[in-house]
Amino acid sequence: MRMRGFGMGLAAMLAVVVAHGDDKRPEKDSRAEPRPNGKQMQPASPAASSAARVREGMTRISAGVNVGTDPDFGPYSLNVAEPFHMDITEVTWAKWREVRDWAATNGYTFADMGAGKEDAHPVQRVSWHECVIWCNARSEKEGLVPCYTVGAVTCRTPEEGLPDCSFTASGYRLPTAIEWEYAARGGLVSKRFPWGDTVTHEQANYFSWDGYAYDVSPTRGAHPKYKNGTYPYTSPVGAFAPNGFGLYDMAGNVWEWCWAPKGASRCIRGGSWDADAGGLRCGYRNVSDGPNDRGDYGGFRTVRRAGQ
Repeated sequence: MRMRGFGMGLAAMLAVVVAHGDDKRPEKDSRAEPRPNGKQMQPASPAASSAARVREGMTRISAGVNVGTDPDFGPYSLNVAEPFHMDITEVTWAKWREVRDWAATNGYTFADMGAGKEDAHPVQRVSWHECVIWCNARSEKEGLVPCYTVGAVTCRTPEEGLPDCSFTASGYRLPTAIEWEYAARGGLVSKRFPWGDTVTHEQANYFSWDGYAYDVSPTRGAHPKYKNGTYPYTSPVGAFAPNGFGLYDMAGNVWEWCWAPKGASRCIRGGSWDADAGGLRCGYRNVSDGPNDRGDYGGFRTVRRAGQ
């Protein structure tokens, strides 16, 4: 499996997969039990989104349960007890700089400044810790209550240590792994990808090869439209069709960080422009214990508590 993580001289990513053949099952997910008669989820209606005061660039993901059998990972149960709002695209290089520059004059510091190919492309070379700090800065910039604290103090620098997360705060945060996968599946049940069971370059920006029967792209290697000789081969956010929840690039372009509490392994989801089709699967987790790992393949998107 072609699976680059965030090493770049730091701790290497451990790819943890669940599939047939060589893939192995990770420890059992700490997922809630399914509700009776779990049904396929449906995307939120525009009226519901408006009523919930969804901010520009986000969409409302309704609470619910997605229970099924993944073609590679087997039975799964995703229980989201409360609705939440999620960025419809990965955080762009332009948005990252806007918040980062504000943060620099308001008591925040970052170990690395991040990178991006163009304004409309996703930010990359950002660590889990930097994404957490950026979420707090974005929250304060917009007059919201930050979610992340260290010793009950708003987390503003990496030197303060690993934070705790308040899920009742009104600010921005990283999605949990369950929230991310629930959103990525877009209401579909028992499918490999956000749109179905096969993938081509028409649907996502990734590295195609003939190692998987479900990779049926007529073009191979890096995406021909975005392989322009200058790394990274990211694409503008929203360049491909959205999933059933109206979310773009939940498979491919850049890996996306998820929240993990202290002592738990952090993971990135969704694959990237340099990952093969195996990494794009909804049920795949690329796991790392390093909060400061970063690379040209990884970015993130944020979520907020609904109704705030």
